[in-house]
Amino acid sequence: MRQEVAKLREAAVAEGRAAGDAASRAVMAPRAAVLETSIAALQEAAGQLVTPLAQKERDLAELSVELAFLLARHISLGADTGAGNLQGLVTKLLEEAAAERGARQILRLRLNPADHMQLEGRIAPEAAQLIADDKIAPGGARVEIITPDGDPVDKIEWDATMHGRLETIRTALGLSKEGA
Repeated sequence: MRQEVAKLREAAVAEGRAAGDAASRAVMAPRAAVLETSIAALQEAAGQLVTPLAQKERDLAELSVELAFLLARHISLGADTGAGNLQGLVTKLLEEAAAERGARQILRLRLNPADHMQLEGRIAPEAAQLIADDKIAPGGARVEIITPDGDPVDKIEWDATMHGRLETIRTALGLSKEGA
């Protein structure tokens, strides 16, 4: 008898579990369907966003590079060594130097020989002495304010050589000195 009662009890527990499981599944089936539909919709939305977001990342990277080049061009006054750009650089340097020059001081502008040929005759000798200097790379310039006796203690310089401009860019970007 005990065995029969135990068997009946086990059967009743199993039947109760099966009925409870079936009832809970029936209650949860609509909710599970809603969750599955929501998951599918989110996966589809994420899939639709991946391509445009990747394109936006590429666009942002291109804009960052363009901004860096514009900053470099602004600081270096352009890498083009054409006469117009070179004259703009020289004009800017001479204006800055003239503002600092004293009554007895002389402006001396050192240029690459090819650039010197382009500007010779465009700048009045009384405004500045133009000197061809093969140590200056094309597109670069160095302005000096000196006293008539050439005293180096009173000498003031503006370095617009390509090396000087690149160092200015490195400093503006917070980079370490080249070779350091």
